[in-house]
Amino acid sequence: MLLVTQFLVAQDKQNLQKGNILYKKQEYDKATEEYKKAEEKKKTPQTSYNLGNALYKSKKIDEAEKAYDNSLEEADNNLKAKAYYNKGVALQQQKKLPECIEAYKNALRINPDDAEARQNLQKALQQQEQQQQKQEQKQQQQQQQEPKPQKSKLTPKQVEQYLQSIREKEKQVQQRVAKQRVSTPRQPEKDW
Repeated sequence: MLLVTQFLVAQDKQNLQKGNILYKKQEYDKATEEYKKAEEKKKTPQTSYNLGNALYKSKKIDEAEKAYDNSLEEADNNLKAKAYYNKGVALQQQKKLPECIEAYKNALRINPDDAEARQNLQKALQQQEQQQQKQEQKQQQQQQQEPKPQKSKLTPKQVEQYLQSIREKEKQVQQRVAKQRVSTPRQPEKDW
């Protein structure tokens, strides 16, 4: 049992090292494969973090975000701060600004001296503010484009008089129709 465990740990480290070498060579897809193999054997925060970096460089940003989340579970504070920062970058790429801002804040809670996280947080906050301003402008434009109901130029008294005249005309029409019914003789039925 002990030998099998040691063999798996050695293979895990071997895959992790291969992944690191491939990552340095900018062969991110191959590095991703090695990190995934290492994760299958033994999932560690460092492996998940490295996998996240390789996925990000391979433009698989959704998957990278998940890998960073996995690395946060048992990581030390140094790695957690880096993972939150990288997660923030991935979220910012996807225009998920509220989540991005929260990730940067978490990174700064762990490492308040991280100047890059602070800068990126400021940029994300500015982007969010610009986004909100654009939405407000669109809403204002839509409200301006909507036709406004026109106020009636008639007074309530005039409206009532108008309705009364319509009622009178309707009565007159009904009376004419009734007279025509009475005055029009029916044709006799044919008697065969």
